Amino acid sequence: MEGASGGNDVELVSKTLQFEHKLFYFDLKENPRGRYLKISEKTSATRSTIIVPVNGIPWFIDLFNYYINTEEQDAFSKELKLDTKVGGILS
Repeated sequence: MEGASGGNDVELVSKTLQFEHKLFYFDLKENPRGRYLKISEKTSATRSTIIVPVNGIPWFIDLFNYYINTEEQDAFSKELKLDTKVGGILS
């Protein structure tokens, strides 16, 4: 999504989280195609970014909650099933 509108992206909210040696940026942005969450991770040597359309954020929350609420040994031994927005299954 980002960059597709020729620089018309507007930053709505920006939050930063530092954990150990990593720095995470959570930027809610909007462009003519809609709102999206830009999540960036910055370590001392690299920066990685993912873009999540705003309607995909609940899928990420479900996934995070799965790992929060699952015992560590079970998180690695069970296959996680998530419905995709087109009705398929992700594993």
